[in-house]
Amino acid sequence: MRLGTVEVVNSLGRHERVVIDTEQGLVDATAARIAFLERSFRASAARRIGEAQTPPDLKEIIAIGALGLDWVRDACAFVLDNGIEATSGGQRTVYQRGDVALIAPIPRPPAINCSTTWAEHIKSAEAKGSSVHWPPPGSPLKGFYKANAMSVAAADSVVPIPPFADGDLDIECELAAVVGTGGTNLSKEEAVKAIAGYCIFNDISIRKRQRDEMRLGLGPTTGKDTDGGNIMGPFLVTSDEVGDVSDLMMSLHVNGETWSSMSTREMAWPISDVLSYMSQGQTIHPGHIITSGSYPGGCGSDLGRTLKPGDKFELRIARLGSLANQFAQR
Repeated sequence: MRLGTVEVVNSLGRHERVVIDTEQGLVDATAARIAFLERSFRASAARRIGEAQTPPDLKEIIAIGALGLDWVRDACAFVLDNGIEATSGGQRTVYQRGDVALIAPIPRPPAINCSTTWAEHIKSAEAKGSSVHWPPPGSPLKGFYKANAMSVAAADSVVPIPPFADGDLDIECELAAVVGTGGTNLSKEEAVKAIAGYCIFNDISIRKRQRDEMRLGLGPTTGKDTDGGNIMGPFLVTSDEVGDVSDLMMSLHVNGETWSSMSTREMAWPISDVLSYMSQGQTIHPGHIITSGSYPGGCGSDLGRTLKPGDKFELRIARLGSLANQFAQR
């Protein structure tokens, strides 16, 4: 399934709803579940149970695990197969793209960690004087930093430019895993099962500020944590639909020009290994985002190129779709 979050505007204000992306439209997961349950329960009971089983918060749905996704899948098929447009209480079950605004699949993740899974990307940065280093052979360490989980943005958003940017704008094409059930002290096998799905992630970077800050020895700070600087989407694609994540083609495009591409088979280790490493002694919660880092050439810095205000950029990953955005004009 392709699961997302949309903002719906009606007479009662603005509301977030979880949707399933289908050829017939965006199916409202909560409303569909209520309609499904109305076959067996009175309307009031169906609504209470449906909102409990499939709340309008994707973090809560994926926290249930496979059963929660099955509830969504069955309800979606039911309303589409039977042409049900609304619950008995009048809740709409299907939206068209133009009716709602697509926001990030997990608008408020409990945490975001950007990791290093591509050796050549780190070694390239190191050769340019960066303080980052690739772990030595045989090391169990998995490098990552903690990104700003309160600066999440969605597909098609315009990225504001901070006053200290000095024109040194960059983007990063990354694969992101979205934790479902979570847990603590996860084995590598358990970590694979704890991932609900994947999406595309764009790590906006202000390179000069980042380089200056990293010389302090504490990692990137404002150079990576600008408003709207963690872009993800367009949908969370469930692990069963993505299938083998070890051979997905990724590519970077700026103003319609293809800058680079690479397969995930070049990653040194899968994101699930990073999740297992992170979970040792630390509880990882549903909705936690873990990214792969940029592939070699998946950012302007690797290619010796920079972006400027007004530039349009698009990241593509096979089976996950396309994530397109634009830098604001000054």
